[in-house]
Amino acid sequence: MKKIIYIFAVVCCLTACQKEAEEQQQKVYGRYVPERKDDFAWENEYAAYRFYGPALAPENPSNGVDIFMKNTPAFVLDTFFYNYVNHKIPYHVQHGIGFDGYKVAHTTGCGGPAIVVDGQLYVGDQYDTWEILEQTPTKLVFRLHYDTLMVAGCPYAEDITITCCAGTMLNRADLVLTPLGEQPDADLYVGAGLYLHDSIGTYQFMLREGAIVYTETALSDPGAVRLNKKWYDNTELGETHEVIIVPGSRLEIIANTAVATSYYFPGQTQTYWFGGCWSGWTDGERSFPTQEAWIEAIKEEIKTL
Repeated sequence: MKKIIYIFAVVCCLTACQKEAEEQQQKVYGRYVPERKDDFAWENEYAAYRFYGPALAPENPSNGVDIFMKNTPAFVLDTFFYNYVNHKIPYHVQHGIGFDGYKVAHTTGCGGPAIVVDGQLYVGDQYDTWEILEQTPTKLVFRLHYDTLMVAGCPYAEDITITCCAGTMLNRADLVLTPLGEQPDADLYVGAGLYLHDSIGTYQFMLREGAIVYTETALSDPGAVRLNKKWYDNTELGETHEVIIVPGSRLEIIANTAVATSYYFPGQTQTYWFGGCWSGWTDGERSFPTQEAWIEAIKEEIKTL
């Protein structure tokens, strides 16, 4: 009888340990990427992202957000960067686990900061320093600092803190602008932007939620189109779904960018959310083959904010 009790206890212990191990499986990942021109990149189950760093300065980058498509909840960034750096295999091509078909250039990209004064949109440059504040299997918090962001002739320091958690398509951004000189004599509006890539997609305003959703071809980067054609003779890779959410914001189109902004007093924290996913992504029963499916998923996400 004691032997049976002992075996039962061991089985229960092993089961509990296995469950704990499964619960602690890493689902969020991010790091500084010096081998790829100082990118800071991160991902969870749904998508991967990056901000551009100092080594890319000669190429006129922005403080916008780049997004990588995934069709697996497994991590892909290290594979992308390793193959690119060591074997010259471009991550702009869908080799089976995802790809970067998104074009940022000097724009807000997919959820970068949008600063508006007198109807003009201001976009910053690459970050100057980075810091990881928290990293667990299910959560990553990091902060990027930008020494100077010029807005209507006034220099500002910019700090953006990103929180990425497992199980959500949304990243949280906490943005702070600190004036370093005389401020413009005009109202300042701050929030997030989605670059519309020459209107190759479809956007919708969600006025009550302060959100903008955008669906476009997954290959908005002409270079990615050429590479996918060259490698696999395939340029039909579905669509990218994107979203920005700034509660209580005004929604408008400026400089081919959908922006959600609200009145901003320098030094305060402007919180917003952004994210995206590929129409080719699926895990179990969850997928987003259409913009309608994406919008319904975002509505459910907003309820948790």
